Amino acid sequence: MNCHFRSHLMQQFAASARTQSRPPLALFSFGNEGAAPRSPSRRSSVDRPFADTHRRPVSISSSSGAGPKRQLSSIPSSSSLRHRSLSSSVLQNDTLEEFPENDELDDSSHQKEVTHHVPPSPSAENFQQIISSRRTVSNFLSLPKPPPDHEHRKDQDGILSDYAHRQFLRDAIQRAVQCAMTAPNHKVTEPTTFHRIIAPSAASEKLLDIVYSVTLERLLSRKISGHEACRSEAMRKREKWSDIPAFLVATVRGMGDQCQSSFTSNNNPDGEIFEELPYVAPSTMRQLEDYAAACASIQNLLLSLHSEGLGSKWATGPVIRTRAFRDLIGCEEDDMVVGLIMVGWPKRLPRMPRRRRDLEGDILKDVQL
Repeated sequence: MNCHFRSHLMQQFAASARTQSRPPLALFSFGNEGAAPRSPSRRSSVDRPFADTHRRPVSISSSSGAGPKRQLSSIPSSSSLRHRSLSSSVLQNDTLEEFPENDELDDSSHQKEVTHHVPPSPSAENFQQIISSRRTVSNFLSLPKPPPDHEHRKDQDGILSDYAHRQFLRDAIQRAVQCAMTAPNHKVTEPTTFHRIIAPSAASEKLLDIVYSVTLERLLSRKISGHEACRSEAMRKREKWSDIPAFLVATVRGMGDQCQSSFTSNNNPDGEIFEELPYVAPSTMRQLEDYAAACASIQNLLLSLHSEGLGSKWATGPVIRTRAFRDLIGCEEDDMVVGLIMVGWPKRLPRMPRRRRDLEGDILKDVQL
């Protein structure tokens, strides 16, 4: 059979096939059947003898699909994109595809090939789902439902006891802090400390009193409404916080004097402990890196709590920047309170907020020279 081939590479493939002990399979060229064979005097940079490269056997089957696979020839295991495409076509089809005559493929073809999306593994997809489904929870259940994997802790009446609820919170928070400890930390300074408060307790009641007093002082100072209206609003906030089952306070040491006071007028000296202290920002590179490490550890903690069915909220309001709050936690003068994390069972799951920025080209940008 007189077979015409569209490239010297195919001619070499057929020539190598003819050296086999058994007759080669017929390879047909699709397209221009009447085209004359290319002159053997013209050779490209990729048309080098196969013996010059590493050889590996390639097997294909006939188009009829009957009988065992036959080894036609040895194809070089080259990093060339053309050789890889040829090997792929031989493995998948009985006929060879027509390739560009240029020695080099254009950049656009190469770019299209390397930008195919590769799906994640099942374990990676599950982990990413935990990250992307976390939401900030502002409303908590005072009597939560038992977690699905803690049904065995129910008492004789089928009700999960308060002790089991509190013990689960303590254990879940401890596991979350263990995850927080793995966050990146330059120089391994380990600057972050977590202070735990489980409600109801004497510490949680003291915290609720601080919340009420700080809220009342702020409302009265603004003179937005009367005294009774301010007291009512402060009590409403206290009752809302009383539904939160647990609190975590994250502090970072070595952040300079955090208790600098600039109070000029105060008719109630006892109320000074409920007034907001001035903000003292990190002033050195080490302090900035320690603050960043604390923020990274808090994110790990929030994700761990979310994976166990617990909601959380990272709060940085005026309550944490008062002397009364710092005294409750036992902060040193150079301890900076990074945040108050509320922990508990969510009353309802918040919806995904509408993103104002797009991912491709806005949040994620490729650097091109």
